[in-house]
Amino acid sequence: RADDQVKLRGFRIEPGEIESALRTSPLVRDAVVVVRPGETTGAPDRLVAYVVPAPTSTPEPAGDGQAPAALPVGELRLHLGGLLPPHMVPSVFVPLEKLPLTPNGKTDRQALPAPGPAQAADGPRTAPRTDTERRVARIWADVLGIEEVGADDNFFALGGDSILSMQVVSRLRRDGLHVATRDLFTHQTVAELAAVVRTAPGRSDDGPATGEVPLTPIQTWFLTTPRAAHHHFNQSALLELDGAPDPEALRAALAALLDHHDALRMRFTQEADGWRQFNPPPAPGQDLLARYDLSGLSAEDADAAMAKAADELHAGFDLAHGPQLRAALFTGDPDRPVFLLLVAHHLVVDAVSWRVLRDDLETAYRQAHAGGPVTLGERSTSFRDWSTRLSAHVAEGGLDHELPHWEEAVRSETVPAVPAPAADAGPAATVSVELDEDDTTALLRSAPTAYRTRVNDVLLAALALALARWTGHDRVRLDLEGHGREDLLDGVDLSRTVGWFTTVYPVALQVADPADLGPDRDWRSLVKSVRRQLRAVPGNGIGFGALRTFGPPEVRERLGEHAHSQVVFNYLGQWDARPETGDGGLIRAEHGSFGQDHDPRDPGSHLVEVVGAVQHGRLAFTWHHRPGVHDTASVRRVAEDFADALRHLARHARGGR
Repeated sequence: RADDQVKLRGFRIEPGEIESALRTSPLVRDAVVVVRPGETTGAPDRLVAYVVPAPTSTPEPAGDGQAPAALPVGELRLHLGGLLPPHMVPSVFVPLEKLPLTPNGKTDRQALPAPGPAQAADGPRTAPRTDTERRVARIWADVLGIEEVGADDNFFALGGDSILSMQVVSRLRRDGLHVATRDLFTHQTVAELAAVVRTAPGRSDDGPATGEVPLTPIQTWFLTTPRAAHHHFNQSALLELDGAPDPEALRAALAALLDHHDALRMRFTQEADGWRQFNPPPAPGQDLLARYDLSGLSAEDADAAMAKAADELHAGFDLAHGPQLRAALFTGDPDRPVFLLLVAHHLVVDAVSWRVLRDDLETAYRQAHAGGPVTLGERSTSFRDWSTRLSAHVAEGGLDHELPHWEEAVRSETVPAVPAPAADAGPAATVSVELDEDDTTALLRSAPTAYRTRVNDVLLAALALALARWTGHDRVRLDLEGHGREDLLDGVDLSRTVGWFTTVYPVALQVADPADLGPDRDWRSLVKSVRRQLRAVPGNGIGFGALRTFGPPEVRERLGEHAHSQVVFNYLGQWDARPETGDGGLIRAEHGSFGQDHDPRDPGSHLVEVVGAVQHGRLAFTWHHRPGVHDTASVRRVAEDFADALRHLARHARGGR
């Protein structure tokens, strides 16, 4: 309600919404949130949470009748960070044994104690002050693709997201600064994060992982799904190089990737009792690089030769013997760019993995080119350890509390939008839509603040509206893909781990007034409604696949009845940040995937796959579909509705109509 709102730093905030979010934490028995004035002249107002800890979380009292001596503030901030936008997370938490009450039993806000001196992060925006702050700010600016970052700037308000947060953690580790991914959610400014970084490794490097590796849920899904060719399901990256590279340094850099990132060495075999995954130790002397000289060919013939070589590279994987990474170097006449194509089987990489591999390739090449040893730093948690611990966590009942949600989710009826697909839906086709740089910037930088939420929520609000218009229903079901690197298990750090961690899980979204796509629509209410529905999903969806794969037989059977939704959505984040180059650098530009990543006979996991990313400053989405089921003209109309909704949201976020 409007009369329950307060204003802080230009934002309208509903304290009751924050209080409700706090009470959903098992650490909290009760809470009240208020805006308190600064304690010195000119000091800004602060959002303060007064918290009565739950009995199981209450620390030892400070003395007779006193409030508890401490609160798990980091955990509370992390909890709120998953439910609320950054500006609604209180800057101060005050523990109380009980809330003061008025004679009629209501909270006496006037009797709440003063929270104490303001923290530095609540002061005016300043430049980074210490060496650590400057290093953190430089990495933030590089990852976010902006020129400078202040000591008090909020990572998520600058357009950061969960995938970028892992990239920040990875880059900080390479720079000798050690934090966990959850630290970015609890310490969201440069100054706050710099105060908790460690300059010594947080864990010992256990060396290469070897031995049997349990299949993760997404790997199990892939390998147990009938396919034309399991060995031909890849991801790739075409890199334009900064001139002809030193071939021996490049070979050494690729070998370092294979040695350092265990998943790239995986082997997969189909036994009588199903598929098995094995991680062999590093083998010296492996040469991953194929070289192609295109000199003397016309531009057209050179392009054709590259495409042919790429397709052969894609089709040539051997799951049983590995390795699961291949590379091709294309050189030619002086006026033609030099390209490096990297191809990896999807069983061992995902979108986050490519960011790690790109940065490590650049680092390893510079080291090898300079004639020194190649060192990529300590390893993060191995793919083998993660898979083993996730399986054990489910077996111990760690995700049992999520089961009612997922059982309800799979019972949701799929909206009957089109006829049932034919047995052979025909070859795939694509439709692409793109936003200009102004609208892209507005969605990345302005929308999280304007709508008090995250970029992904805004994108899904637009998609839900477009799908509702297409189906004629105000409730649509779709599958969402997530990065899957959730902060679920203690002591696990996946920020620099290469592997396939993706999660896929069902959601049903209710959309009011789907016919209204005009500029005067209440866009804020649309985003708020979708955000609220998405926040009801436990654990960012990781439990669905984990329970369906590792749960007891009756759970696997119940969740296995779920047929894929017709549509799957996957936002890959921002790809504009460049690795640091300088003298001896390798990569000049990135050009996305190249060649036939998948066997063309495979139908794809869903009838419609919507995949988007920001590259070269523009947000673009590709709609993969089967014209034998959904004609391309219809898909194009839906894709344009989606893009139009995004443009309206961007302009509304900028304050326009």
